Formats: sequence, C-alpha cells, structure tokens
Amino acid sequence: MLFEFFRDQSSLILTGIIITFVSGFIYTTTTTGFKSGGRYRTKQGAIAIYVSATIFLGLLTPLINDLSKIIIEVMPVLSIIGAIIFGTNFLLNQKIPTWRHTSPKTLLIYSFGIFLVIFGFVLNSYFV
Repeated sequence: MLFEFFRDQSSLILTGIIITFVSGFIYTTTTTGFKSGGRYRTKQGAIAIYVSATIFLGLLTPLINDLSKIIIEVMPVLSIIGAIIFGTNFLLNQKIPTWRHTSPKTLLIYSFGIFLVIFGFVLNSYFV
C-alpha cells in the first residue's frame, strides 16, 4: 500500500525535490542571516527574494511536474535516486563552506550516486 502511494505520487515527489534543489541555488538561510547570490541580504531584500522565488517557482511548478513525469517514464527508479543523491551532495557541498567536494566521504557519496545511476540503467536493460 505504501509502495503504491509512492508510485502514484512519484511525479509530485520528484517535482518537490527539483523545486527544493532549484531554491537551494536561489537563496540560503543561515543562523546569522539570509544569503542570495553569495551575499548576505537585509530583511527587506530577503523578503523580496523569498517572495520572488516563491512566485517564480510556483509558476514553474506545472512545467517541472511535466518534466518529472517524463523523467519517471525514461529513467529507472534507481537511477533517479542516484541522481538525487549526487545532486544533493553537490548542492550541500556548494552551500556549506567547510565541506569540500574532494573529501573522501564526499567522493564516496558521489561515487555511490553515479553507481546507482549506471546500475539502474543496466538493471533496467535486463528487464525491458
């Protein structure tokens, strides 16, 4: 029953993941403030950026949902999960200054994501 729910809602889930990923490039909230474009912003600037990003991403949501449906039809689930792991690792390493893209743990996570992407396609080719 839970698997069926996730399968039926998979395009919405992937849409949410993509929206979250894109918003991570637009702005970041920290304990000391709001950053966008690599700079800290004033409260007024933060509100303007947040509202603009919300409207922009809200308008893009139907397009991203259609893209998510296409991705789900074309890519195997394991490959999608691998791409999400890879992308999340990249985004977090970009956003957290003390985290490096070349640390052993980070490279292991990148490798695992790439492995899942490739393994998903290989596994899928045997069953199609």
